[in-house]
Amino acid sequence: MIDTLTLKETFESNGFSATQASSLSHAMHELAKDKAHLATKEELHQVRNELKNDIKEVREEIKDVRGEIKDLRNQMTNLWDCLKDLRKEMTKDMENLENRLLHKLTYRTMLSQLSIGAILVTLMIYFHQQ
Repeated sequence: MIDTLTLKETFESNGFSATQASSLSHAMHELAKDKAHLATKEELHQVRNELKNDIKEVREEIKDVRGEIKDLRNQMTNLWDCLKDLRKEMTKDMENLENRLLHKLTYRTMLSQLSIGAILVTLMIYFHQQ
């Protein structure tokens, strides 16, 4: 059995207010009545060890997740680099295509002008002979 008066006085001498000391000693008295709710040292150590193991597992999971995040960042960086390279290649290909089209159009324009000139010369010769 707990001596609640002595417990209350001990709490008050250690800085608890009278209300706090009274409430705490009352709670301790109620707990002592039903000892089934109290844990033994062995049970507390067991729970502590279980919690330590749980914390260790969580830390390992966090480490794994950090590794996965790092891998994803590397993959994203690689994708961005590939996209940049692809954009450069596409820009070069577009420039080459534009140059080839311009060259073909210029070549065809020159052929057309030469053809028209040849037709005009032929017509001039024909009408001049007549």
